[in-house]
Amino acid sequence: MALPTDPLFTFEGPDDNPGYLLAQATAHWQRSLTQVLTPMNLTPSQFLLLAAVQRLSGQQTEPVTQAHVAQHAHYDKMTTSKIVRTLEEKGLLQRPTSEQDARARSLQLTPMGLKAVVRAAWALEEFDQQFFGSKAAALIQTLQSLLPPRSAGDAPEQAA
Repeated sequence: MALPTDPLFTFEGPDDNPGYLLAQATAHWQRSLTQVLTPMNLTPSQFLLLAAVQRLSGQQTEPVTQAHVAQHAHYDKMTTSKIVRTLEEKGLLQRPTSEQDARARSLQLTPMGLKAVVRAAWALEEFDQQFFGSKAAALIQTLQSLLPPRSAGDAPEQAA
């Protein structure tokens, strides 16, 4: 690597800076993901929450709460609430009051919501295969190595 020409930076230029490249690749992936989901009238955040509700509903017997979905998606409660309200307005989710806790809202996919999440998941599987191709496994390993250690509550799901 050549010596930097700018004393403020240790990299010769932005294309030699891994943080800059990661941000650029992430922005490109997000724009492309948005293009896949827009015809389905979903944003990436909306899909993520629908998928979280679907996944959690299949993994547990107790009702899926809005707080649990927020934790699973790594979203704050306000952001989750706003997205959930939008999904409810679109007819993709129902938010009945939890039978166990009157303050909590359980989340349930409507039939239209289930259809939307399945359709979007199939489209995103194809998109990810095209976008990442044969580099997916190496990229996953690299990105996982950059993340902080997971706490016990964040452990990945085990296959049953």
